[in-house]
Amino acid sequence: MDLYEALKAGTSAEELLKAFHKDLDEANARIAAEEEAAADKEYLADCRECLAEAIIEYAKAFLGEDLDESFSVKSVVETLEGFEKEMEQTIAFSKKLDKILKEAKSENKKPVGIKVTTRSIDDDDIIAQFLKSLK
Repeated sequence: MDLYEALKAGTSAEELLKAFHKDLDEANARIAAEEEAAADKEYLADCRECLAEAIIEYAKAFLGEDLDESFSVKSVVETLEGFEKEMEQTIAFSKKLDKILKEAKSENKKPVGIKVTTRSIDDDDIIAQFLKSLK
């Protein structure tokens, strides 16, 4: 609905201004958040590259020789990025697991446990113990 239609429908100028300022504030907040996220991303990239350079210098000092051409800042950065993705997945899994454990605790349920003894246990025994713990 445009301003003409809103005014014709009985919306007051104050209500329109209030809605406009609300939308404007939300837009400004979104832009600020995007700019902050971009700055954080750039800072992380800079830190990653500095770390890659330091790792290469460390490896050179430790080995006492120049490194193979395949061991470059770019290759170390790519390895670090892969590590970051794995860590993000691990963190997400950890958060889900924490949530599940908190919910189980709040429902006065004990986390699932399997009794382990020093004797040899075959797969069927482990499955049976697990199924018993679910009851």
